Amino acid sequence: MVLGVDGSLRRARENPAVSDRTFWSGTAGAVGVGVIARAIYIVTAALGRIELFGDAETYHLLGRHLAGGAGYVRPREYADLGISVPTAEFPPLYPSVLAFADLVGLDNADDQRFLGCLVGAASIVVVALLGRAVAGAAVGVIAAGLLAVYPQMIVFDGSLVSEGWYFLFVALTLWCVYEFRSDRQRPLWWLAAAGAAVGLGVLTRSEAIVLLPALLVPAALVRAEDGAIDWRTWGRRVGVASIGVVVCVGGWTIRNAVSLDHIQPFTNNSGTLLAGANCERTYRGEQAGLWRIDCALAVDVAGLDETDAAAQRRSAAIDFAVDNPERLPAVATLRVLRTAGVWDVRTQLFYESLEGRNYQWLWAGWIGWIVLAPAAVVGGALARRRRITIWPLVVPVGMVFALVVFTYGNQRFRVAAEPSVIVLAAVAAAAGLRRMRSSPELEAQVQEPAGSS
Repeated sequence: MVLGVDGSLRRARENPAVSDRTFWSGTAGAVGVGVIARAIYIVTAALGRIELFGDAETYHLLGRHLAGGAGYVRPREYADLGISVPTAEFPPLYPSVLAFADLVGLDNADDQRFLGCLVGAASIVVVALLGRAVAGAAVGVIAAGLLAVYPQMIVFDGSLVSEGWYFLFVALTLWCVYEFRSDRQRPLWWLAAAGAAVGLGVLTRSEAIVLLPALLVPAALVRAEDGAIDWRTWGRRVGVASIGVVVCVGGWTIRNAVSLDHIQPFTNNSGTLLAGANCERTYRGEQAGLWRIDCALAVDVAGLDETDAAAQRRSAAIDFAVDNPERLPAVATLRVLRTAGVWDVRTQLFYESLEGRNYQWLWAGWIGWIVLAPAAVVGGALARRRRITIWPLVVPVGMVFALVVFTYGNQRFRVAAEPSVIVLAAVAAAAGLRRMRSSPELEAQVQEPAGSS
């Protein structure tokens, strides 16, 4: 699919129904509401009441050890035994953020949660810009407002997990792609910025690497007015888009080669991830489609270093899946349904609360998702009818559910799809407001066209 620009898009930008002043004031208001909402969550639901566990504890300890000069080492071994073992089990960006916070005096978990107010504010601004790039300023302001009060992202931003930062980098990538495709001059710096955002996303959650071939590579392909494709120009654009990814992933890979004596461009977490998702208790019974740590720990990795242990666990997971082919379709389906929030919701949210997030707020997040997801479907249909290009927004959604098929069900994994869902829901909301107000000006805001497919 190819995103194009025609005269109506240029006219919409030159004569916006919502002025820049209104757009920025509305976005600023959404930022204020979003920061307050996140602070309320941290103070009332998280502050001093949620014990650090799992990934949240790991991130906190990694940051503490980095700030203390121990390096990027396995956190529990260093904290409990004083043993310094280099690690690549978790991506380094979020622990580095926490290390910086530690150095400036935010050295406990409760203080560090307030960093979520900052990343939440940044995300609201970027989503506003993304919404404006997709379908006009009105949609951008509505999208900012939705994100400001969306409990799912409030919880992530206010918890010691990397999802808030990952959301920011995915939204930033999408915005850069839309800006590149909407500018007739096709300035390459938009692609360079998109590649840098993907690279930082990979250093936050490794699966972000999928955005390079699935989003940036096709986004770099633009047809001329006569329909011809300049493949040399396309190749140059792909090269520019890849620079940020190569720098980020390459630097991390070099560090791992030096510290771990292994070539590891991503993380060693995939072994534990797959082994915990592919065992008897996650293939059959009420926990099918989930993940269990005892399944990962059951694999014998005695005497192996971290990288070899990860390979051993991956091999055990693959062997189990191959030995149980009759269960694969059902298990994959349950993983998707759990991630989509439509299967055994009570149990799903209980397990997710064990990762350091407030159970009642997770229910609020689920309710918000149940409202936004159908609205996004409606928004997508309206966008297609009005020739708004939405395939870049669909890519992260497809990426999430494709990856879940091979891992396990968790609504936390859905975060890369949330920017798209919020923007498309904003398209539907803008159309609803237009219908209620019978406003031709708002109609113009949701009629920015896409190109040919």
